[in-house]
Amino acid sequence: MARDIGMAEDASLYRAVITKTYADGATYTHYEGPYAKPGQARGRVSFWRRHFQKTKPGASADGHIEECRPQWRRVAEPSSRPRT
Repeated sequence: MARDIGMAEDASLYRAVITKTYADGATYTHYEGPYAKPGQARGRVSFWRRHFQKTKPGASADGHIEECRPQWRRVAEPSSRPRT
C-alpha cells in the first residue's frame, strides 16, 4: 500500500527502548516506534514505567529514546529478463 509519509529529507525518527525487569529477575528489552517526534517516544517510556508500577509488584520498567537520521538511497531496478 503506497502512502505519503510526509518526511523531510533531513528528518529524524525516534524510538523508545524499553527495559522490563520482572520479579523473578528476568529482563527483556523491546523497541517501540518509529515516531516522528521525540515526545511520542518519551510517552511510551513513561507509559511502561507507570504500567509496571501499578500492575506488576516487584517488577519495574525503564527506558530511553534513540534518534535515527535515515540515509535514503536509490535501489536498483530489478532485471526485466526472465529468470531460468
